[in-house]
Amino acid sequence: MIDLLLVEDVENLGKRGEQVSVKPGFARNHLIPLRLAVYISSDNIRMVEKRRVAWLAEEAKLINELKELAGHIGKLDIKIVQKASDSGHLYGSVTEVDIATAAAGAGVAFESKHVKLDHHLKDVGDYEVLVRLHEQVEVTIPVRIRMEGNEDWVPGQELEAEAAPTEEAPEATPAD
Repeated sequence: MIDLLLVEDVENLGKRGEQVSVKPGFARNHLIPLRLAVYISSDNIRMVEKRRVAWLAEEAKLINELKELAGHIGKLDIKIVQKASDSGHLYGSVTEVDIATAAAGAGVAFESKHVKLDHHLKDVGDYEVLVRLHEQVEVTIPVRIRMEGNEDWVPGQELEAEAAPTEEAPEATPAD
């Protein structure tokens, strides 16, 4: 393992200014050539400490901008219409890209990598989807997936109507 000092944030590894231990090949072939990290030395540590104040101010400004964007994203109510079977199962699926594209169509643009889905959405219904713009800025938006040609129908609606209590005649008991 090689110890390096990160010069840029690296997803799933660390933030700027942190010391990390990585495999030699990852350091030589990725982090150092892309100038995401440097070898640990007294000069490099001083350089990172000098830049730290500027980075913190830059990050605070970025977080404020992202919070404003999150406010706009939080007002969205996304409706996606796709072809589906009679049971409400989509012939395709709704992905992060579909959600980001629908949001852009509603006037609020963000990258699809910010949409966090555990799995692609494959059924007609209402979902709450997490949009993580930054580790400190998250917002949940409603996403309504509807069937093409029958956009008012949601699976389970007819079940609720059928489940309404009905008066049944008492069962006849055999006479002794």
